[in-house]
Amino acid sequence: MGLRDMYSAISGMESNSTWLDVIGNNISNSNTTAYKSSMVSFSDSLSQTLSTGNGDNASNGFGGVDPTQVGTGTRVQAITANWTEGTIQSTGVSTDVAISGNGFLISKTGSNTYLTRAGNLQFDGAGNLVDANGGLIQGYTAAIQQTTTTIESAAGATNPAALVITKSAYVLNDLDTSAISNININPNITIPPAATTKMTFVGNLDAAQQVNGATGGVEQQFEGPAVNQDPVLPLGLAGITLNAADFTAGSLKAGVVGPPAVPAGVLIQAANLSNGQIAVTGAVDLAAVKAGDVGTYAWEQQPPVTPALTSQETVYDSNGNARTVTVQMYQVNDIGGAGINAAAGPSQTAYAWYAFDTTGGAAVSTNTLVGGTGIIEGEIGPGPVGYNRGVAGNQYWGDLITFNTDGSLASTGGVTSVGGVGVQGIPDIYLPPLNPGTIAAPTVPVSPIPSIGAEITQISLNFGTAGLLGVGERNGLTGDAEGTYQTINGVNTYVPDSHATVTQDGYADGTLSSLAFDATGKIQGTFSNGQTIALGQLAMATVENEGGLNKVGDNYYSTSINSGAETIGLAGQNGVGTIQGGSLEGSNVDLTVELTNMIIAQRGFQVNARVVTVESQNLQTLVQLGQ
Repeated sequence: MGLRDMYSAISGMESNSTWLDVIGNNISNSNTTAYKSSMVSFSDSLSQTLSTGNGDNASNGFGGVDPTQVGTGTRVQAITANWTEGTIQSTGVSTDVAISGNGFLISKTGSNTYLTRAGNLQFDGAGNLVDANGGLIQGYTAAIQQTTTTIESAAGATNPAALVITKSAYVLNDLDTSAISNININPNITIPPAATTKMTFVGNLDAAQQVNGATGGVEQQFEGPAVNQDPVLPLGLAGITLNAADFTAGSLKAGVVGPPAVPAGVLIQAANLSNGQIAVTGAVDLAAVKAGDVGTYAWEQQPPVTPALTSQETVYDSNGNARTVTVQMYQVNDIGGAGINAAAGPSQTAYAWYAFDTTGGAAVSTNTLVGGTGIIEGEIGPGPVGYNRGVAGNQYWGDLITFNTDGSLASTGGVTSVGGVGVQGIPDIYLPPLNPGTIAAPTVPVSPIPSIGAEITQISLNFGTAGLLGVGERNGLTGDAEGTYQTINGVNTYVPDSHATVTQDGYADGTLSSLAFDATGKIQGTFSNGQTIALGQLAMATVENEGGLNKVGDNYYSTSINSGAETIGLAGQNGVGTIQGGSLEGSNVDLTVELTNMIIAQRGFQVNARVVTVESQNLQTLVQLGQ
C-alpha cells in the first residue's frame, strides 16, 4: 500500500484552495473600478511509471502492453487575468474617465511609474491631475505662446515704422513624448484675449434691388472723386494679355476673349494696360479721404443715401477691448447693360462697401471710415502708400463686390497691386487704437499710427470665394436676382431683401468655468467668454502582453520582462482606445460565473479531503493488522 493517493488528494486540496482564493478575490473586487478578474488553470503533476509497457512481439505471439502509470496529483498551472473590458457607466463627474479599448493611464508616485485603467481622477489643490491614490497623472499641459505679425509700411511711406501685432494663446504640444510631465491646470486660469483677424459675411444681396435713387455719376458719389471710371477691372481679369488690335477708340472691342474670356461690354481703357496686362489704378489714401473728401460720399449727402445693406459686428483688439465695426454696402448700377458673363440679359449690379469704426456709438461718417471700395488700406499720412502686409512693393485696397449672372461671387472685394497689375485680393481694414497718444519726434513709434495701449487691429473681410461663371462658389455673399429661397424654421421661404450674417474670430479674456475630457483624451476648458480650448492631454501607454503585467495593488500595474516595455501614445491613435469623459469602467467580474466556480472548487476540495479520510482509515486498518 502506498501513500500516492493521499499526496494526490492533498495537491488537489491545495489547488482547489488556491482556486477558492482567486474566486474570493474576484468576488471581493466585483465593485472595484476597472478591476480585471483572474482565472485559474490546472495541470496534472508528474506521473510515477510502474511499468514502461512493451510493443507487440509477433514471433512470440504477444501483443503490445501499455505503460502503467500512477499520477501524483494536480498543480496550479497558471493564474491569468481576464482583460475583457468592464461595463462603462456614466458618473456625471467631469474628471472621471473610462478607457474604451486598449491602453492605460500613466500615474507617477515618487520615482515609480505605474499603469492604471482606474479613471476616477480629480485635481488637487495645486492644480495637479491625480488618481484616487494621489498618483500624478502624466500627459501634456498647454502653455502660453506668443506670435507676432509684422506688417511693413509700403515703400515711400511718410512713417516707415512697422506695424507689429502680438497674439498670445494657449498651445498644446502633444507630439513630443519627451515633454510628458504632470498635468497641471490652475483652476483660476484665464484665457488671454484674441484680436479679431477675420470677419466672415454670409448672405444675399438682392440683384433686383434699386439703387436707392442714385443716378448717372453715382460712382463718383460712392467711390470718391479720385477713383477712375473702370470699376470692373479686378473681376478675375488680371493676367489677360491684350494687344492694340483688341481696342477701338481706346476701348476694348466687344467679344474679345482671352484666357479666360473677357466679357462683352466690359469697359477697359488702353490706359489701364501695363505691359499688355490690366493695371488697376485710381485708389485713394484713407488719410486723404478724411482730409479733403468730407461731404462727397453717400452717407454724408443731404439727405444721406440709404445703403442697400448695413451690418454691425463687435470685434476685439489685442487687449480684449470690444470694438464695433459697421459695414455698409451701396448698390452701383454702372457695369453695363449687357451684364457680366452674358452677351445679353438683365443688368448685374455692383456693390461698393465701406467699413466704419463705430466703437462707443460713434456715427457712420467719413471721420470714422477705416476702409472701403477704392480706398488704400491703412492711414499713415499723405500719399497712396498704405500697408504692404510684409510684401515689399505691393499695395492693397478695396474694390467693388460683383456677381456672375448665376448669382455667385465674381470679386472678393479687394485688389492687390503687384508691379502695377491688379489681381483679386482679400481686403483688410485697420482699426486705430482706442487711446492714440502723441509721440514727439524724433522718437520712432511702434506702429504707423502712434498708439498707447492696444496695437492697431488688422481685420480681413471675407465676402466669400469668387470665381467665373459656372464655377463660382456660393459660400459667402450671393447676388441672386429678385431674392432667394431659404429654409427658415423648416419652411422654404422667399427672401427678397438683402441680408447678411457676420461672424468674427476674436474674443475678450475669460476665466475658466468648466473642464471636460474628449474622446482623444484632451482636457477641454470652457471659459466665461464662450471659448473652449484644449488645456491638457492624457498620455496613454500600451504593452505587448497585458498578461505579463505585475499587479502591485491600488489598481496599479507595473511592467515586467514578459509584458514588454510600455509604448507611449495618444487616445484614438495607433490602436490605443478612446476616452469617455464623465464615466468609469466597472469591474469585469461575472458573479454568476464566480459563484458557479466556487461550488465546483468547493466540491473538488471536499472530495479530495474525502480521499485523505479514506486513506487515513486504510492506514488505521493496516496498523490494527499488525497488533
